[in-house]
Amino acid sequence: MDGLMTFESLVATAAKVGLDAVAITDHDTVEGALAFRRRAQQLNLSLQIIPGEERTLADGSHFIGLFLERAIASRDLAGAIAEIEEQGGLCLVPHPFRRKDGLLRGGLEPLRLLEGRPAGFELFSAKCSHEENRRAAGLLGRTGLGPFGGSDAHYECDLGEAMNVVTWEGDLRTSIQRMFERRLPFRILGQEQGEGAGERRYAPLYYKVKKYAALPKLLVPTARECYRRYRNWKVGVGRKPLREIHRHA
Repeated sequence: MDGLMTFESLVATAAKVGLDAVAITDHDTVEGALAFRRRAQQLNLSLQIIPGEERTLADGSHFIGLFLERAIASRDLAGAIAEIEEQGGLCLVPHPFRRKDGLLRGGLEPLRLLEGRPAGFELFSAKCSHEENRRAAGLLGRTGLGPFGGSDAHYECDLGEAMNVVTWEGDLRTSIQRMFERRLPFRILGQEQGEGAGERRYAPLYYKVKKYAALPKLLVPTARECYRRYRNWKVGVGRKPLREIHRHA
């Protein structure tokens, strides 16, 4: 259990931030995203929920499908792409150069399977280091994939740390596809984490401690909820001061 936002808190926070649409991409499942979309539609909310999944491939890489109706079964890249496209979905490469699970951390070869498709890559991630985002920016001139920004929001305070301002064309899916194809104007806004920021210090410390200590399973949900409350209190929930990361005219 990675993300801890309830339906009510997601909707309320999206309204505070000023989001018209949110993509939910839980790890290796699409059920929560589909349930949230159904509830939003039943309540006739203006907020649009994009169901997606962040699939863990066999080599540990992460790969995202957007606009999904069912979970991705394949654990190889070619198979995952085929499943996403069969559903009428769109492919996205998240945090491409992250050392632990970036699809391109070992080289650019995987891009060959995506070229010529309406797919995107995460140009900016609010949770990646400056160096990882800098390397992602280098793809702008090396691939035909469209850039995208992601907040990687696990808690309410994370929501809105990245925002994609997209020109509307027809419907939401068409607009996102046109963005990936770089066929309409869009802007990517983000709040970049400095190397000395708390979240940058937290992650290395967490993985060091994890080797030697573990909470009893019964206490893990409580510990996660305590951390969620702490982060929301420390960072604050609502609009963030964003800068323009990229503009496509």
